[in-house]
Amino acid sequence: MTTPPSLTPLSSHGEAKTSAQAVWSLVLGILSIGCLWLLGSIPAILLGVAAVKNIDRSGGALKGRGIGIAGIVTGSVGIFSGFVAVGILASAAMPAYNGVQRRANEAKEMNAIKQVMLACRVYAADHEGRFPESLAALVEKEYLPESIIEPPSAPGSTLLYRPGLTDEADPGEILLASPVSSRRRIVGFSGGNVEAIPEDQFQSDYAHLFP
Repeated sequence: MTTPPSLTPLSSHGEAKTSAQAVWSLVLGILSIGCLWLLGSIPAILLGVAAVKNIDRSGGALKGRGIGIAGIVTGSVGIFSGFVAVGILASAAMPAYNGVQRRANEAKEMNAIKQVMLACRVYAADHEGRFPESLAALVEKEYLPESIIEPPSAPGSTLLYRPGLTDEADPGEILLASPVSSRRRIVGFSGGNVEAIPEDQFQSDYAHLFP
């Protein structure tokens, strides 16, 4: 009677192979930290998890469990480091963005003030040299659209206006100002000049002139 051959583990027939999934998991995990970020970290984690499961189920035919775990870890680090980098870049870019936005608002308010002063001159030509008693009069009599006297920095408010002046007033007399300011105030003078002046200068020299 023939003796049946003994059963031996699969791993005894040859050396276990390193899981390709585990290797790629580690490679992508390392790359995710340096440059790929989510494009590398997410596949690294998914491949690492799949590799560990396949290795555990292979009965010794596959090896590289530690490599797969390392891929999961480096992929996770890649995600975290990417968010940190984005946060740093965002915090660095925010002041520049705020500066650009502030200058854009100043330019819009300067343009609005110039248009209002021109409308005041036209109004004065029609009313014996007198500037209007209020900016609302310019809107009511269709010298200006209402949107011009509402500055972008303070939606719902209107430009500050100093009534009682005429077209013969000293060119250095302040006539208009933007309603709010963080550091600089946009002001217009009766002679047609428009400037951005420091807020403390506006408060000390001109604020008391506006009702």
